[in-house]
Amino acid sequence: MFIILGWVGILDTIFVLVLNGGINLGTLLPGFLGVAMLFWGLKSDYLRQHFLKGHFLRVRQFVRLSIVMVLASFILIESLLLYNTKDPMPSQVGYLIILGAGLNGDKLSWTLWERVDKGLRILQDNKDMKVVVSGGKGPGEWITEAEAMQRYLVEQGIAKERIIKEEQSTSTMENFRYTRELLGQQTSYEPSEPVLVITNDFHMFRSKFLARRNGLNPVGVSSPTPWYLRPNAYLREYFAVVKSFVFDR
Repeated sequence: MFIILGWVGILDTIFVLVLNGGINLGTLLPGFLGVAMLFWGLKSDYLRQHFLKGHFLRVRQFVRLSIVMVLASFILIESLLLYNTKDPMPSQVGYLIILGAGLNGDKLSWTLWERVDKGLRILQDNKDMKVVVSGGKGPGEWITEAEAMQRYLVEQGIAKERIIKEEQSTSTMENFRYTRELLGQQTSYEPSEPVLVITNDFHMFRSKFLARRNGLNPVGVSSPTPWYLRPNAYLREYFAVVKSFVFDR
């Protein structure tokens, strides 16, 4: 079983890299886990005979218990991710938040284009709604993600006065921390009112609970994830949710 799962993880990483899924934790993690499982499957007898000896049974029990605990938490968190992909749309919303998702130089990545284009359609249908475009400047990016999003929206006919740029953030937690500060400066904003949040489906659960931690009342509007990235994206998000629960305060 470990050998089969190991090869599945390694081949998954190779497949996503070939399809230009990007080099990130979600892409590489299945490969790393695959190498570890493949090593355990092929070398467990050798380890038992030459290194672990009398401790092998306890080590094996620990490994099995760890797998059961991780699997249980994985099923729980993945269920929450799938359940929280879409919310009912409120009748009256004054503000929309679009979370950044990377640039290629100064061009929107495909993922970010999906988010901004969905936001564009909402803004076109709600003429009085304002939008916060949230995202700083990361490695390989020539401008901030917020600036790139603003340029796209303005090119599509959205008035610049309707756009609020948040250009400091480098994480989801910072997206909402700095966005909350900007919204607090708007005379028309009420903290109790709902705000629309656009991000990818797999990212929505974590985005909403981090938004609530920062005093916002989020309503999720999901953007689709390409089919070949979905397994890796949901796997990576499991670890991101655990990290955010513990550290993002």
